[in-house]
Amino acid sequence: MALVGNLRDLKIPNLIQLNCMERNTAKLIIEHAGKYGMIYFQDGQIVHAEYDPDIGEKALFRLIGLPEGKFKVENGVRPPLVSITTHWNNLLLEGLHQLDTIQASEEGHDIRMVEMLMNVKGVHRAAIINREGDVLTGEAAFNKEYIILALSYYQAEKISRTVKRGKPRYLSLVSRSHRFIMTDYETNIVLVDVEAKYQLETVLPFIEQVLG
Repeated sequence: MALVGNLRDLKIPNLIQLNCMERNTAKLIIEHAGKYGMIYFQDGQIVHAEYDPDIGEKALFRLIGLPEGKFKVENGVRPPLVSITTHWNNLLLEGLHQLDTIQASEEGHDIRMVEMLMNVKGVHRAAIINREGDVLTGEAAFNKEYIILALSYYQAEKISRTVKRGKPRYLSLVSRSHRFIMTDYETNIVLVDVEAKYQLETVLPFIEQVLG
């Protein structure tokens, strides 16, 4: 019989300790904001984790940082592959250390917000960029693309002022495979890259919830 519950009652670090100390072979499924992550245990060790778009330790550390959600533990399920070889105790300590570091840092709020946006179903990337397209928080590997998107956002603001329609709350740009959603954040821009198949009205409530 599967163990089912809410992360408000039993946190992921506790679930990890429980499965590892009992030397379980199991699959832990976590659902948060419509997005699913998995942690696989084999003979009491964490051997694989998935949380789109990441696998392995990076996915595991993101899952450890989830503040809420639902979970289910399916016993006897073997991993589809082995992406983690570090001892579970070291993984848990590192995950908790990363979480403490983020929460204690001056940029912790922004980092946490980007992580929460990444947890929304369909989201591939999230970042805080300035008006020139420089990445302030988030992955900087797509900086040239961000510059173009920041320029597009600036042009949309300029057009709105010209036609006296007021400042747009959100700007959504759609390509064949991506939907880019942008909005003001203090003096900067929050950028969220979503799979194009997800409609704006589907993901926007989750994004608004994160941004408050």
